[in-house]
Amino acid sequence: RLVSDWSSDVCSSDLVGETHMLWIARIIVGLGFLFSLVMGLQTFFMPEVSAVALGVGTDLPAMGFNTFRADIGAFFLAAAVFSGLGLFAGRPGAIYGAALLYGFALTGRIIGVLMAGAPEGIATPIIVEAVLVLFFVFGARTLSR
Repeated sequence: RLVSDWSSDVCSSDLVGETHMLWIARIIVGLGFLFSLVMGLQTFFMPEVSAVALGVGTDLPAMGFNTFRADIGAFFLAAAVFSGLGLFAGRPGAIYGAALLYGFALTGRIIGVLMAGAPEGIATPIIVEAVLVLFFVFGARTLSR
């Protein structure tokens, strides 16, 4: 067998592997995009539902719900915009913005646990945010190639 035949086999298998990695990156960034978009829209238009889902509860004054809607909704929609720019506008570096947002949220949770102890149910949001950071960083790096 000729060396050139072997090298073309290696190159074609490398391309197949890279194609699979690109699709995996697109899928996981797409899942993060959809999660962020749904949470952002839900928070804007049904803040009571989001407040319960996020453990805040519904015992907020009107100004509290307005602030929750604006700030938390903006957080999720900004993550959706950053990941959407990477997926749909050919700007994979923008996905790092979504990773940064979730990374800050994760950092805030860890600081909260260290300063005030671990409230019941804290593991789920910590895991979700950590996984989203990993997904978005992997996606940004893979799609930038």
